[in-house]
Amino acid sequence: MEWNLDKKIFSVVVDNATLNDSMVKYLKSWLVDKSLLPLGGELLHVRCSAHLLNLIVQDGLAEIGGLLSKIRGTVKYLKKSAYANQNFENAINQCKLKGKRKVGLDVQNRWNSTFTMLDTALPLREAFDRLDQMGKNYKYNPSQKEWEVVVIVVHSCLKHFYNATRHFSGTKFPIANVFFPDICSIQLQLMKWEQSEHDFFRHMAGPMKEKFEKYGEECSLVLTIAVVLDPRFKMDLVEYYYRQIHGHNAEKYIQRVHSTLVDLYMDYGGKFLPSLDLWNSESVEKSSSSNDALSDFDKWYFESHSSCLHANQKLELDQYLEEQKFPRKDNFDILEWWKANCPKFPILAKMARDILVVPTTTVASESAFSVGDRVIDETRAKLLPDVVKALVTTDDWIESKKKMRHVKKKKENLTGLA
Repeated sequence: MEWNLDKKIFSVVVDNATLNDSMVKYLKSWLVDKSLLPLGGELLHVRCSAHLLNLIVQDGLAEIGGLLSKIRGTVKYLKKSAYANQNFENAINQCKLKGKRKVGLDVQNRWNSTFTMLDTALPLREAFDRLDQMGKNYKYNPSQKEWEVVVIVVHSCLKHFYNATRHFSGTKFPIANVFFPDICSIQLQLMKWEQSEHDFFRHMAGPMKEKFEKYGEECSLVLTIAVVLDPRFKMDLVEYYYRQIHGHNAEKYIQRVHSTLVDLYMDYGGKFLPSLDLWNSESVEKSSSSNDALSDFDKWYFESHSSCLHANQKLELDQYLEEQKFPRKDNFDILEWWKANCPKFPILAKMARDILVVPTTTVASESAFSVGDRVIDETRAKLLPDVVKALVTTDDWIESKKKMRHVKKKKENLTGLA
């Protein structure tokens, strides 16, 4: 409390869990009672987008559970004995597939590892067929039709989610304006799959779309406003995607974004411009108590110009939205743009400062995509505690040295610029 953190909270990004929902609800109530949240806390709760995508994809993968069992069975079969692994190496050589990545077992609660497993298995399917002919005990080879399903899952489905997650999350967390187009593209893909002529796509899209609609709307409003604060797009990108997604009902959703933007702007205007209430209570009351001859003038000025001040606040937002958009460039720095335009749009710049830094995920994609090393599989579960401790400690030391080398190199680069 001595750091006044309660006065610096705008949004809280959490995973989808009942405990988190309860915590955010309590936090919101506490902060709202102290009038510390804009818009009464409407934008406080943001769901982790990486976790949301994980839930959506897991529902889709449930539709191909039998196929995944065959691929996993194959990997376990190859790891089970040196003889089976040698037969597979011979099959790879006979099919002239040497140099291809080996298939690793996925972590079942992390879809990205399933994507990697399927992606590496695809180029080796001819070798799997040859292994089926060579080994009597190999009973996991997918059929030709099942391999076709793998192609669809990898290239037409999971790749969209994989690329989106890598785009809007990373060690250097991207700012919030990158989130909106990725999520809208995924939503459009789900709508397309739902209308597909292929039964597989329709069956897979159904539960995925249902999960998206259940949780997606809750995390998107504050991050939709973030893309409006991108001077390259403003409201245009929102209108473009919403008209495709919501059709005839698009205007209702567009208006909701615009209304929230205006309300948030007026909220910030009341906090960061000289307060009318403060001016009234201090200046007018002081004039009255000292029998100042101008006290009546002060009261008249306050009453007649309060509406003008609010109108001037709104003009700043209108001016921003109506001005020509900034050209799209690969090296565009949105934070630098708002820093340069702060004198022109002081209230909007303060909004951008708070909104653009809202993280879209609770973890970096490197962490979300690398949990396999931290999950205890059947093999690791058999290791003695001292061995596990030694392995974990060694891994930490190795990673620590890598980070130190990176920091040292960065320091040298900065020194060279001085």
